[in-house]
Amino acid sequence: MVTPSNITFDDSLWPLLIVRFSGTPNKQQFEEYMAMRGRYLARNQKHALIYDTVRFNVLNPEQRQRQIDWLKQHKELLGKLSLGSALVITSPVIRLSLSLVLQFSQASAPYHAARSMPDAASWCAGRLASAGLLTEARRVRTHFGLAPRQGTA
Repeated sequence: MVTPSNITFDDSLWPLLIVRFSGTPNKQQFEEYMAMRGRYLARNQKHALIYDTVRFNVLNPEQRQRQIDWLKQHKELLGKLSLGSALVITSPVIRLSLSLVLQFSQASAPYHAARSMPDAASWCAGRLASAGLLTEARRVRTHFGLAPRQGTA
């Protein structure tokens, strides 16, 4: 049985971008995801990301390699613009797959393996606040019902 796949982008809290994965993407869907991620990177604005992988199945080896290559290709720009990525991961298999991608891509931006969306949002709000984006961090915390951290937004 083939599990339906969907990858959605939510930029309503920009400069926080939330990417939600479900199922296993086919080649076209994965390429569309990579292109869309590239368009957000082309905005040339600092941002943080939440990857929600709770309903996600693993990437196939070709997709993992494609992601590694993309991360290497965009390493300099990611290092300059990405404040970090929080990955909501509940599956040990997805956690292992992610660690392989990050190891082989030599990711330059910080990341956080979160166990829930509020955990991920809190971490990203902290990254935004650390970059001086206090209003944006406060908006993220408010949206997710999180208490402001003392001394930050």
